[in-house]
Amino acid sequence: MKKYTTKAGREQFMPSMEELETMDSEGYGFCLACGNDCQPAEPDARKYVCDACGEEKVYVASELILMGLFY
Repeated sequence: MKKYTTKAGREQFMPSMEELETMDSEGYGFCLACGNDCQPAEPDARKYVCDACGEEKVYVASELILMGLFY
């Protein structure tokens, strides 16, 4: 997991490609706001609410790849 700053100046997290592969195979989402793994996530999860921080920033691996939010 790597921290980055958005255009709006907020700090967020992004997973590595290895983490994305694990997320995809195990069926969980990733919260961009806090970096938490959220299980289980629906296959099309976008902007789901994170159980840990309450932000609507949980996405599944395929959505993060499409958005280019990985390293």
